[in-house]
Amino acid sequence: MADQINMDVDCTRRVMDKLTAEITDGSSESIVVYDADGRIVHWNEASHLLYGIVNLEAVGKTAAELFRTSGDGPTRDEIVLRRSWQGIVQRRMADGVPVLVEIRVRAHRRDDTAKDLFIEFARRADPRIVEGHSVGIQRDWVAVWSIDVSGATSALRKMNGDTESGASHLSSTDPRLVADHLKIKDLNLTAAKLFANEGSPIAVIGKSAYRCWPKNHRDALLEMTLAVLPIAERDTAILRRIVGPDTLTVWQADADHPSLLSVSVTGSWSDPETYWEIAASEQRYRNLIDNIPLPVWQVDARVMSGVIERLKASGVDNIEDYLATQPDMVRFASEAVVVTEVNDSAMRLFRGQRREDCLRDVSYLFAGTPAAAARVVIAHFGGERNYSEEMKILTFDGELLDVLFYVTFPQYPEKLDKTLIMMIDVTEQRRIERQLRKIEADFAHAARISALGELVTSIAHEVRQPLSVIVTDADTGIRWLARDEPNLPKVKTIMARIMENAHRANEVIRRIKDMAVKSDPVRDLVDLNDIVRESVLFVRSESQAHDIAISSRLAGGLRRVLGDRVQVQQVIVNLLINGIQAIVATNPGIREISVETAPTADTVSLVVRDSGGGIQPDDIDKIFDGFFSRKPDGMGMGLAICRSIIADHGGTITVANEGVRGAVFTVALPVADTSQEVAIETFPRLIADR
Repeated sequence: MADQINMDVDCTRRVMDKLTAEITDGSSESIVVYDADGRIVHWNEASHLLYGIVNLEAVGKTAAELFRTSGDGPTRDEIVLRRSWQGIVQRRMADGVPVLVEIRVRAHRRDDTAKDLFIEFARRADPRIVEGHSVGIQRDWVAVWSIDVSGATSALRKMNGDTESGASHLSSTDPRLVADHLKIKDLNLTAAKLFANEGSPIAVIGKSAYRCWPKNHRDALLEMTLAVLPIAERDTAILRRIVGPDTLTVWQADADHPSLLSVSVTGSWSDPETYWEIAASEQRYRNLIDNIPLPVWQVDARVMSGVIERLKASGVDNIEDYLATQPDMVRFASEAVVVTEVNDSAMRLFRGQRREDCLRDVSYLFAGTPAAAARVVIAHFGGERNYSEEMKILTFDGELLDVLFYVTFPQYPEKLDKTLIMMIDVTEQRRIERQLRKIEADFAHAARISALGELVTSIAHEVRQPLSVIVTDADTGIRWLARDEPNLPKVKTIMARIMENAHRANEVIRRIKDMAVKSDPVRDLVDLNDIVRESVLFVRSESQAHDIAISSRLAGGLRRVLGDRVQVQQVIVNLLINGIQAIVATNPGIREISVETAPTADTVSLVVRDSGGGIQPDDIDKIFDGFFSRKPDGMGMGLAICRSIIADHGGTITVANEGVRGAVFTVALPVADTSQEVAIETFPRLIADR
């Protein structure tokens, strides 16, 4: 049998002498020729340099015998069928050291015997090989990635709660949890152009390798990569899988760097349209995101979608209660959901220096408002298509910004790995709004001071009256005490009256102080009826001085409103003063003002009627405009500020004439309930509620 093999090899070598000389002349590549049975019939000097094996030792042996490997390369039937093959294989050198080589094999049919010869070109595998000599010969392509798996290994250890073991626990871990922890360390131009839509490999360094693999092979390559990890911890490993016309290979790139793996996909140009269509579609999608003038994040939330499905299947129907008992679920969601793409606007918003700064888990998006992450989970669990709210973000340089946050959840049959997040920076707008509110507060304060100025005479009277009583009673008390037999019961009565009037004067001063002091608005639950009673007391002396009766008809059990007590009182006092001034100006026979409160479905109303003759028809549409006034000495800011205050409280104020009798001002304020109170005090504004 051995003699027959040697005869066949010799025969083949004679036929190959001339061809071998032409091929190997000056070639720096390893060139090995196999006969139809897979035995080596030619071995050039470059093969000797590559493997350390001399010609005499190689000729006559099969690849499996020479390189001590099995099942690592293509079969002869496969090469005959395809007429060519290209990929990366693991072999052993003369000293037994494993080496990874990129080979290209072509089948050559001999005319004299009609038998096939197989010509193999080989060189050391290099992840940075580009299109050219080695790729173009057979019109095949090879996309190669060098992958840093250290992040994936760390993530696996963290998930398994074991700092010592990592890849050995893969069987219990969802591979998608670590997919985006596989980072590109290097890649060739084919991989960059065909699958990452980039003209230069540099633009892809540091990105998720999973996102830059062919879509139809991502899960297979991920499975192979995770399968190589535990092997690579012990020995040099290589895995290969043939999927349709493509060959997938994953191997340990360098024994000295166990955290680096190499991945390759080899395909044929016979039907490239599929890949080019995918690449073109991805490029169009990416161009769309890049050209949106708003910050946009594309995130992969498939892991969280799976978790939500399992929770529902296990009977969880109230996600808020579940999160209250399982607070780590929100942290897990923030770490499991990863950003796969961002545009330049998103990088600028967070002050990122590199795109890679933003391509990680989404926890950094919620650093400024941690509670927002839970609300997004609740919305996702509830099956909502969109969710939005106003929140704060913390940029990479430590600045807090106000943003409107939008998230759109994909729904079947859409791409479930494409959840879109958008933000609108409203920091400057909110700053201007705060400044505007400060200006409005200053105007309101000025208006209150102006109102106090108009009431100065009546205020002085209201303060002077109890003080006069105090002085008189004190004098009387001294006389009673100076008698030979002091009338102590009488003195006690006088002292009680002194205290009563002192409290009365103090209350007047307190009301004046509340109106005069400049302070920031404070929202609280207030009783509108109480504010009406206090406002009527405030203008009582002024109304009595002009012989004007003020009556109140206040509804019982009125629901409270959320507002600033001083500002709401300012509105009521302003309406009462306007009514008093209108009656004084027109001097009607009936001199009265009525104040009424009443409940409606979701508001409480306040109605102020006067008998001052009403508002001229031409002025009624301008009555709330700033600087509009028919009074000779009026500034025209009182009612404008009233409208601003009521609008800021979410209410409305209107005016109408009640025939020729007088004007009717109607204020409507939204009621507050417990849930609304909690929402305003502890949650940011939801955009949908604005």
